[in-house]
Amino acid sequence: MKQALIVVLLIFKIINMNAQTYTVEKINFKSNNQNVAGLLCNSDRKKKKPAVVILGPICSVKEQSPIQYATRLAEKGFVTLCFDARGYGESEGLPRQFESLKNKEEDVKSAISYLTARNDVEVNEIFIMGICNGTNEMMQVSIDDERIKAIALVSGNYLIKENMVHLLGDEKIWNTHLQRAKLAREKFEKTGNVEYIKIIDNKGSEQLLPPLPIYEWYYPWENKAPYFTYRGGWQNKVAAMSEWETLNFDALSVAKKISKPTLLIHGEMSDGGYEFAKQIFNSIPTKNKKSIWMDKTVHFQFYDDPRVIGQAVNEISNWFYQGNK
Repeated sequence: MKQALIVVLLIFKIINMNAQTYTVEKINFKSNNQNVAGLLCNSDRKKKKPAVVILGPICSVKEQSPIQYATRLAEKGFVTLCFDARGYGESEGLPRQFESLKNKEEDVKSAISYLTARNDVEVNEIFIMGICNGTNEMMQVSIDDERIKAIALVSGNYLIKENMVHLLGDEKIWNTHLQRAKLAREKFEKTGNVEYIKIIDNKGSEQLLPPLPIYEWYYPWENKAPYFTYRGGWQNKVAAMSEWETLNFDALSVAKKISKPTLLIHGEMSDGGYEFAKQIFNSIPTKNKKSIWMDKTVHFQFYDDPRVIGQAVNEISNWFYQGNK
């Protein structure tokens, strides 16, 4: 009987060890006087802990790849925050679906201010991480905001002209997108009317992201059934003028100004492959930097593959705890 009880207790302990060790709370904070909706993940409210702000891919919402990292990093002992940028999902902001790097940079800084005001956050241990296109904004924020201790860049779609030409198809398409964005921006400034384009499509090159693999990954998000509301407010449209910012952004010039400890993780088949990620890494002047190169790894595995995300989170956690000294 005693042995049976011991076995039961051991099983209960194992189950407890594997149980969810974090909570997810819907929170709100202000950015430029507008309401931003976020998800705060935390494992223990009784003590101060380091915090991480997470920014996802272009046009993404918090329920996509950002929450995958937020929950796992919370299990590692961080207070984590991901959010819908202004104009997206549950957040306020007009125009809707306007992809503005400047706005997102402001939102990240506001998210940091929200975290530093909490009693469970160690204000001297603030970290940021960007996924895909979010790496570009996070590089800039790391330069602008002295409160940030270190940064992690995951599977970056770095806004380098050659990379974007490759992504869109060729230089003619790149130039067409840029000129369309210029005209849409001028129209908005004169009339207030917003022109929209699709983010994904399975034909043509007019959409924001023409490659077919991108369409195949995002398509289920567009065609979700009404009961899939847990997937967030992702919509297959973006303001055409958005590309005036994204296509004019120079990620290399930004990387050359980074002084914070930087971890860069990239897959062999991430956007741009190793070529452009290595350009970014080599341009970062700080000596306190580390790169992780993951062979035979596809870009979208950083969005939804538990094995790849788990490996990335382990590296990020170790870097934030130990590598930034």
